[in-house]
Amino acid sequence: MNNFVILIPSFNDWDSLNVLIPKIHNIIKDLNKNISIIIINDSSTIKKKIIFKDKLCFNKIEILNLLENVKAQKAVATALYYLKKKNYNGGIIIMDADGQDDPTKLPEIIAHAEKNPKTILTVNRLQREDSLLFKLLYEMHLLMVYIFAFKNLRFGVYSYMHATHLDKILSNNDLCNAFAGSIARNFENKNIIYVDRKKRLLGESRNSYLNLVYYSLSILSVFRYRVLIHSFILILILFLLSNIKIFSLFVLAGFVVLLIFNLSIFLISFRNNKFNLNNSLNNIGNIENLTHGPSHIQTSHRK
Repeated sequence: MNNFVILIPSFNDWDSLNVLIPKIHNIIKDLNKNISIIIINDSSTIKKKIIFKDKLCFNKIEILNLLENVKAQKAVATALYYLKKKNYNGGIIIMDADGQDDPTKLPEIIAHAEKNPKTILTVNRLQREDSLLFKLLYEMHLLMVYIFAFKNLRFGVYSYMHATHLDKILSNNDLCNAFAGSIARNFENKNIIYVDRKKRLLGESRNSYLNLVYYSLSILSVFRYRVLIHSFILILILFLLSNIKIFSLFVLAGFVVLLIFNLSIFLISFRNNKFNLNNSLNNIGNIENLTHGPSHIQTSHRK
């Protein structure tokens, strides 16, 4: 397979992109592949320039300027739907704009695609450059997802798929809840490579405890009915242990917690399912192209 597109959702990460894209060029320039880049500008609020001083190896670089901020998961969904409507037929690599998804893995991803073009590949995280507390909470998040969904999701958006997967992954709104959850639910057969998650190229990390909680609930919302069943099983187990008074109080507290937990998941799912993929292209204000040589583009600024 010779054709690839790299999708990069971005919100105010222009400085990082100025570093990341030339870095990708240096890594893949000798692969002799037709590789394009699509940056999904998720209605950034910072007015910046993307400047490339040297000629790059990419077939094309496009920027999809979204009118309204929809967050990374829906921005990726919009770009995938855009590719589907363009009848794109080739490999698709998705990665973050901040450089935490190690671009040195791209040759390995492309090599995998050549041998297994129709097999999903996820890039699973090993070490993370975060505080000890955040790492601990992240492991708790993974454990909770495994308990309630029976899925081990040590990956984010960094992945590979072929255009033939677009019909399936866009057939429901799972993608709008959580990319990782959508991949896990819709594709049982996946290959995996492992990599340490890097530090941001520039700027401060946007990781927060609140964002992690929301992200965890968003993933579980993809498996909301399975979560509901597992919650009932946990309540039943607690009920069977409630012969003494202290356990009765424990069951009541557990029931309340699981009720709020499930309501939150279904609320997030309901909110995200209001996003209509069929209308997502209406949120693309314009599409800008960068030339191959020294070039710059003035990005849109949302007031």
